[in-house]
Amino acid sequence: MTSPAVPAPSANARMLRLAGGIVVVWSAVALLLATQGYLTSGRSQSWWPSLGYSVAIFSVWAVLTAPILVAVRRIEASHASLVQRGAIYAAGLLVVAALHVGLFALVFWPIYNDGGRIPSRWAMGELMFVRNLGTNVIFYAGIVAVGLFVARRERRPAPAAPDVLRARSRGAVRIVPLDQVDWIEAAGNYAQAHTTTGTVLLDESLASLAARLPAERFARIHRRAIVRLDRIVEVRSLGRGDADVVLSSGPALRLSRRYRDALSALLNGR
Repeated sequence: MTSPAVPAPSANARMLRLAGGIVVVWSAVALLLATQGYLTSGRSQSWWPSLGYSVAIFSVWAVLTAPILVAVRRIEASHASLVQRGAIYAAGLLVVAALHVGLFALVFWPIYNDGGRIPSRWAMGELMFVRNLGTNVIFYAGIVAVGLFVARRERRPAPAAPDVLRARSRGAVRIVPLDQVDWIEAAGNYAQAHTTTGTVLLDESLASLAARLPAERFARIHRRAIVRLDRIVEVRSLGRGDADVVLSSGPALRLSRRYRDALSALLNGR
């Protein structure tokens, strides 16, 4: 068997995507609130200084977001009771609020010391802790809520993988064991399974099957095709990034570039 040696997406790539998402979200929040402040002030305050201050405030939130999400994940994975977790999140609010104003004062005091009227970073931190506590509660609660949603979604049990497929056969229902399936192709809102005994129509879409079939045995290779991994005998390169998947039963199916990396990772891990 030959297959393109393309590595699976790394943890570093996932972290970069997460960091990029965090930066985009907080940049949008900074822009929105700067615009709101500029408009509600009757345009009495300059736009660019207002935007700069918002960016400074929310850049600190961008730095704190990933550690908060990690902490939420670990707290939810612990065996702490609901009351204990609530107490931890409440204590975390004070810690995060202090970190937010502390980091802001540490970095931005030389710029936003009100012309020297705020004499030190400590004084700025004290002032901001009280003044911004309400908004800090809102943003902290929002990040924790996102973390809880992700953590609970990860814990949600995956639907059980089927051992058989149900097919239509002249008005009757036919049971098709997965061991007989070579590959499956889309057929409108249904799917056709190519088996060792012939072709049968399945009462399910290809997308639904792709989500339910055991990932260690089946893989999607095209928007119109799923193959059984142990039926693959070759991934034949056609040049310019194109390839065919050749099955032991004979068919050569086109491998979409969208699914090539994932298939390569599955084959290399066998």
